[in-house]
This record gives sequence, structure tokens and C-alpha cells, in this order.
Amino acid sequence: MVSINPSDIPEVFGCYIFKDENKKALYVGKAKNLRARIRSYLLKNVSEKIVRLRNEAAEIEFIATNNEWEAFLLENNLIKQFHPKYNVLLRDDKTYPFLKINLKKNFPKVEFTRRMEKDGSLYFGPFVPSSNARKNLKAIQEFFGVATCKDPLDQSRSRPCLLYEMGKCLAPCVKDKISKENYRKRVEEVLLFLEGKDEELLKILKKRMTEAAERQEYEIAASYRDLLFAAESLKLKQNVVFQSSGHIDFYALIGEGDTFVAEKFTIIEGKIVERKNYFFEDVELKKDELWETFLTQIYSNTKTIPVEICVSEEFKSLNLVSKFLSEKLQRKVRIWNPKSGKKCQILNTLTKNGIFSLSMRLGESAKLELLRKILKLQKTIKHIECMDVSHFQGEAPYVSLVVWKGGKFEKGEYRKFALKEASGGDDYGAIEEAVFRRYRDVLEEGKELPDLILIDGGANQAQSALKGLNKLNLNVSVLGLAKKEEKLFLPGKKEPLNFEKNSPLMLILRKIRDEAHRFAIKTSKRKMEKTRTTSPLLSIKGIGEKSAKKLLKFFLTTENVLKADRETLEKVVGKRSAKAILKWREEKNL
Repeated sequence: MVSINPSDIPEVFGCYIFKDENKKALYVGKAKNLRARIRSYLLKNVSEKIVRLRNEAAEIEFIATNNEWEAFLLENNLIKQFHPKYNVLLRDDKTYPFLKINLKKNFPKVEFTRRMEKDGSLYFGPFVPSSNARKNLKAIQEFFGVATCKDPLDQSRSRPCLLYEMGKCLAPCVKDKISKENYRKRVEEVLLFLEGKDEELLKILKKRMTEAAERQEYEIAASYRDLLFAAESLKLKQNVVFQSSGHIDFYALIGEGDTFVAEKFTIIEGKIVERKNYFFEDVELKKDELWETFLTQIYSNTKTIPVEICVSEEFKSLNLVSKFLSEKLQRKVRIWNPKSGKKCQILNTLTKNGIFSLSMRLGESAKLELLRKILKLQKTIKHIECMDVSHFQGEAPYVSLVVWKGGKFEKGEYRKFALKEASGGDDYGAIEEAVFRRYRDVLEEGKELPDLILIDGGANQAQSALKGLNKLNLNVSVLGLAKKEEKLFLPGKKEPLNFEKNSPLMLILRKIRDEAHRFAIKTSKRKMEKTRTTSPLLSIKGIGEKSAKKLLKFFLTTENVLKADRETLEKVVGKRSAKAILKWREEKNL
């Protein structure tokens, strides 16, 4: 475990590297004040991730810099060099492909490439997903006849390849198969196609078809007719989002606590060509730092950098990241947060997508985020245990417990507590006893405590649960969920928390409470089945085993049967049996 005195660390700009006993980098970070940053790692109340990092680290290395910009560049280079395991948030090293056309050549071809070079060629892309580049290449070959092969187009071949015979290439590699002028016309058509200038392309093709027909060059006119039909079918179905040229990336970052999602749209020539999201879990960085880190990582290993990046909010190091990307691209890269207009609307759409993605990723835990804030919990609520008090045939109560983890009920962890101390009718004592016994066992067995304990009941029931926890000196949040009004109560508080009963949060808690009640009823039925042959109802003249079974199935307990009115009893077992029960109850003064 790393051991260091913060007072020995200088208060300067710089980077720090946590290293293990083998000198391998575990984590790289930067700071405006190295002493203050390292001191934050040595606090008592830190996350499990930092605890693990401290335990694995054997030493910390420091590198002082002159300013924040130098620290930013150094951190980025060190992360790329060492790939520390605690720094890895995302890996997006993929280089998307381009289609390349070198117009300096007599017979240009269309080539597939993942590298943009300063060779005077025209580059179209990036194509995302990558398969779109191959699809466009195939369409160019099939409908326009422009060469896409690797052969040199110097007209040195003696005969054309099979593609020419199939009508998928104009064979510029063979002398006298096509003139330079006519081939160039087809290349111009390809350029219009790749630039997305569909309407302009269609006008040119119609014009050339008409001119060829007027010259009575019917074969050429027919080829343009076919090409015109193909071009119409190849028109991009996607609508233009807004009138814009070039490549713009949009990002929205959504999340709370230690879990975030970044949503991305890539827009080229005004059309959305890619939607992507990145998930970050167990994040120790502040949101400003996360913006800086993931944007830097995304563009560090690619030459596909847009000249404009729109973000859903401004962050502290926005100018640093802009400067970094500008130097990498060798032209100005603008990073900004549009406050209005079409670009702002796109960011709002991304934000909505991000909220949905985060909810899907975390399941129902994400919907409990507001409750986490109210209860001032450090972690996301992922583990809830719920208790429900039940009575069996009017005797001493028992308590059922259900366990909810990460959006699922863990039925193998359900428990029933046949109470030993609480007397019949003492629900508060039953809850206190069950809570004490449950979490005493959890502590003894070294199991995980829940993030929240939910009690079927109101503020007083929640207070009883708190008493059971206090006996164990445990600090776990407790809430009561009352059935009739579907209100949520803090222990001992008269006023409920202000949540609508049909809100997403309340629907989750109600589902968990209802599962605890279902489990309690199921347990009651099992006990009823075991004891039905000795039920007090069998002592009533005129009530047989069949009738007693019907009564207990409907009313669950003998106590409820004896409290029932005549009308309900008659519905369950008929008038004669109902009369017998009422007569027996009168004789017993019940």
C-alpha cells in the first residue's frame, strides 16, 4: 500500500503516476496543485475504486510542469504510453475509411483507404459504419463503371478483365476502350454522387441522355437511361438535418454519481451518418474532467477530427481541448455549446437519447437517482430489501423479506422470520426484531448490506426498523411505504416525501413492496395447507374439511373468517355453512 506525506509534495502544476510494486503504471492524472490533489486520495471517505488503487500502489511519481497546458499534454502522452488500467474509460482507436480519388492522373480510380495523406487527392468520408464505404464503392463500380481495382490505369493491359465483360467497368486500363474525355465525364458524375449532390447529378444525366438520343447514339443514350435509374435509386433516403457542409460532431454527457453516458451524432454534409454512445462506470472524475478525458481519448488516435464540435454544456478545460485538437489537425477546431437554433435542438435530442440510454443501461436503478439525492447516499441505489409483517390464524406475527438487486428479484435470498419475542398484534416489535436478526446475520456472514430498507407501513413502522438497526450500530437508510395512500415516509416523520404515487420511482418501490406482500401471502397459504386438518373451523358443527379449506383460501386466516360478515361468508360457503359459523361465533362470544 502506498505511503506518502502530502506535505512533501510541491504545490505546482504537474502530473502524477501511481505505480505498483513492479513499477507498472496504475493511474495517471494531472493537477493544478499536486499536493492538494494527492491529499484527496488519502482521505478516509473515498470510493472503493480509490481504496483499491491505494492498496495496489507501491509508489507515486511526480512530474512538475510550468503550466496547465503542459500538464494536459503530458497526461495525454503518458496515458497513451502506459495504458494504465485505472485510466481506461473507452477505447475508440478505430480509423473510419475514406474513398480517395486522385484527379491528377489521366484515368483516376476510386480507392478505399483508412489514411488521409497530403497528396492532392480528394477524400470522401469518413464512412460510418465502415461497411458504407464498401457499399458506395460497389455502387460506383456497378453503375458508373469507374475503376476501383488496384491495377495501374496506364492502358498497358492487352485485354480487359471480367468486370468489363459484365458491364461494371469502362476498362480505362486498356488502350482505345474509352477516351480520356468520356472517362472524365463518368468521374465527374461519381464526384457529384459522393458529394451528395443528387439533384445536380440527375440533371446532368438527363441532359446527356437527351443529347445522345438527339445524335442518334442510342446505345449511349440507353446507358445513361440505366445510369439515371440507378442514380435515382441510390439517392440518400435520409433527410438533411440542416444546411451545412463538412463534418460536425455533437456530444451530450448525462449522468450522476459514478455512472455516465455520452451520446454522439456525426453529421456530414448536413446529414446524420452515425449515432454512437459511450458508457462510463465507476467514474472518479468530476464531470468537467470527464468531458476533457473522453474527448481527448476519442480524437487522440485518429486523423478524423472535425473542425466543429458541439457539446451539451461548457466545461472548464474546453479551451485546452480545442487547442489540443487544433494543433493535431493543424487548423482551428471550434468546441462550443450552442444556446439556440438547429444545433441546439440536435443537442437536446441527444440529451433525451442519453437519458433513455442511461435508464436502459442501469435498468430501474437509474429511476431511483432522485431518491438517492434526497437520502444523501453516496452510491446508486442498486440493492433494496423489503419487509412485510403477516399474521397466521391470529397468532404471533411473522415477517417476510424479499431482496431486489439491480432491477431483479433475487428469490434465492428471500427469508421468513418466525418471531420469538414479539407478541401477537405487536407489528412494531415484529419489525424491530426481524430487522435486528436479519442484519445481525448479514454482519456475521460478511454479506453485503442493502442500500435501502423498505418497510410495508408508515413512519412508525420505519422508525421500528431504525431501532433494530441502531442496536447493531448500522447506518442504512430506511423508508416506510404505506399501502392505502401509497405514500413514502422517513422514520418518525409525519409528512410523507413528495412523490406522485405513479411516478417511475414510486412504481419501482411499490412493485418491491407488493412482492414482499405476495411472498407473505404465499407463506400464509403454505402454513394453512399444513394445518388445515387441525383448524379450529373444523370444530364448528356443519363445517367440514372442504368448507374449511375454502374459507382459509379466501380469508387466509381463521381470525379473518371469524370477523367476516354474513354476506361474504354466504358467497364463499353458502347460506347453511355461513349460518353455522355465525351461530358458533355467537355461542363462543367471538
